[in-house]
Amino acid sequence: MFADGSRSEAGADVARDALASIRAAGGLRVAFGHRDGATRLTDLAESGGYRLRFPTTHARHAEAVQVNTGGGVVGGDSLAFEVAVGAGAHAVFATQSAERVYRSSGLPAALNFRIALASRARLDWLPQETILFSGARLARRFEIDVAADSRLLLVEAVTFGRIASGERLGHGLLDDVWRVRRDGRLIFAEATRLDGDITALLERPALGAGARAAAIMLYVAPDAEDRLHGLRETLLPARGLCGASAWNGMLLVRFLGDTATAVRQDVRDAAAVLSGMPLPRVWQG
Repeated sequence: MFADGSRSEAGADVARDALASIRAAGGLRVAFGHRDGATRLTDLAESGGYRLRFPTTHARHAEAVQVNTGGGVVGGDSLAFEVAVGAGAHAVFATQSAERVYRSSGLPAALNFRIALASRARLDWLPQETILFSGARLARRFEIDVAADSRLLLVEAVTFGRIASGERLGHGLLDDVWRVRRDGRLIFAEATRLDGDITALLERPALGAGARAAAIMLYVAPDAEDRLHGLRETLLPARGLCGASAWNGMLLVRFLGDTATAVRQDVRDAAAVLSGMPLPRVWQG
């Protein structure tokens, strides 16, 4: 550091390298199979502070709850999550609490998800929301492969800033990419990138109309298009903005809201309809 308080470029590079060297690398790998009339755990690997807990195992499905013992994600973290559901198995995946993405010194946190469903498999992917703190930088990728006769209900929600604390998110990054394939053929692709003053971007009518929380729900199943009318009826008294459409064996719902609570409640109502069963206990709070 110079006398005027500035840093040399070389010093800044060293600081960034030092920070990168202490970032977390890890994640989860889990697989489920169907045997003796029940869904059973067949593979599990945990690393980097992530753990899975199995509060209940039913004859019809297995429930897994992800726990992040590190308390959150920071810039430079590199995390990978793999979930495989074998033929005829039914798994429910949830998180113990919201995932927090903290301020970054420059590098984004990289979260990579791979999900695979075999024939007649079912997965209800129901994590709680991801909270982006001011200055957070997140690059997230979903690679999903499903069989034509499998069923996937996938929910992902994002809260932009600590709304209850009155935080204005400010500059940050959300780089979100989804790819869904059915029997190897691409059926759904989406890319969202918010880079810069995220709160200002969300104020724009065509982007967020002032929203502070958002969610996406994707249902891929043989009966997806038949479920559209009933779901729209459920969403008529929605607390925030939402819209649903269905095509090509998929049903997609988007949610926007001024508060995380509004979006969470709308998502919970819609997910309960599409899953046809009580949501995991961690969602009941």
